[in-house]
Amino acid sequence: MRPTDTEGRGGRAVPLRLLALMVSIFCIGTAELLPGGVLPQLADDLDVSISSAGLLVTFYAVAMVVGGPLVTGLTMRLPRRRLLIALMVTFLAGSTLAALAPSYEVLVVARVVCALTQGTFVAVSIVVAAGMVAPEKAGTAVSTTVLGYNLATVLGVPVGTLVGQHFGWRTTFGAIAVLSVAGVALLAWLLPAGAADPTASVRREIRVFASRGVLLSIVVTVLATGGMFTLITYMVPVLTDVSGVSSTAVPVLLVVYGLGSLAGNMIGGRLADRSLLPSLVASLGALTAACLLFGLLGPVRPLAVVMVLVFALATFVVVPVLQTYTLHQAADAPALSVTVNMSAFGLGAAIGSWYGGTVIDSSFGVGGVAVASAVLTGAAGLVALALYLTSRRAPRTSPGADRPPAGASTPGSAVASGGAVASGGAVASGESGPVSEELAVGGGGR
Repeated sequence: MRPTDTEGRGGRAVPLRLLALMVSIFCIGTAELLPGGVLPQLADDLDVSISSAGLLVTFYAVAMVVGGPLVTGLTMRLPRRRLLIALMVTFLAGSTLAALAPSYEVLVVARVVCALTQGTFVAVSIVVAAGMVAPEKAGTAVSTTVLGYNLATVLGVPVGTLVGQHFGWRTTFGAIAVLSVAGVALLAWLLPAGAADPTASVRREIRVFASRGVLLSIVVTVLATGGMFTLITYMVPVLTDVSGVSSTAVPVLLVVYGLGSLAGNMIGGRLADRSLLPSLVASLGALTAACLLFGLLGPVRPLAVVMVLVFALATFVVVPVLQTYTLHQAADAPALSVTVNMSAFGLGAAIGSWYGGTVIDSSFGVGGVAVASAVLTGAAGLVALALYLTSRRAPRTSPGADRPPAGASTPGSAVASGGAVASGGAVASGESGPVSEELAVGGGGR
């Protein structure tokens, strides 16, 4: 029996509806991050170089960053339930095409098809989740939904890589397609029907960018994600070259990293429910401290192991707090603005990867990566602090206040627009070189 649509916010059907969104995001997150784990198999089977196979990650990222806002703008007036199902069916088609791809070029097309669905799907899912609960529970709803990304990192990518290594990469993509069928079925069964928003327009959404709060939240996203990725991208060489961790121990530390991300995500959701801006400032301060401590304690192997957990925990506390803050800033028209914020996660990841590589090539070497990461996260914290101090001087009823009063509408209350998140991160194993899996942040996020 399908849950009724009239149970209201916080009804008994809410956990099941969040599960439907979480399962779908798990599929999308696994598909995004998976190629890094099966690059050799892909390259051999399709007769291309490793670097060409690696471009599958790049094509996906570019399509997601550029295509996300475009797809959101074009689908703005569609009913949210219908849109989510259509996007998941499209993702299913892309995954199926990837599993059957007869050539590298067809696989690129399949990856682009999947990527074009991701930004809007995750964005709308976040707003739908926030609209299912009371305003003071929006952070928890966001973090629960995004848990699918964390599970993709901790479970989906390792299992998918193992399957790909033993049964071929096509089997892995085929398994994602099969699980996507379950995602479509859960969405169709559990999500409430929602009316389209006839007033939605790209022009109205673009006007949100005149808001200082929205613009600065995007700046914070770019800086914070840049700082995260400065260390995440080069986590493996830092552990092996600086901390002296053996390559055989790296997979164990990646599990520790994944567990830290799961805990951080849930803590961040609860902090966002309590107080957004103070939590954002505090979490960015904690992340900056974690990066500095990683740089200081990294050469001591047992302490480096502890710092992997601390860094993951601090990183994923920030993500749901930042995304929930952006949702509140864009309360009048969140679809385009928050999807652009998801693209900001991708830009931050690119900046962080480049910046970390530049530091390694300098006189600081691999040992300077963690401290360099703290520079960007610290800058993000300063911008967030400026936002907080400004909000303290502003009237309590002004748009962009720390949180709406009890009973006020939230960005997802009409289940009519989109938000974005890039959560879930992954670090590929290996002795040296950049890590190939990414936050999607968006979100995971990428």
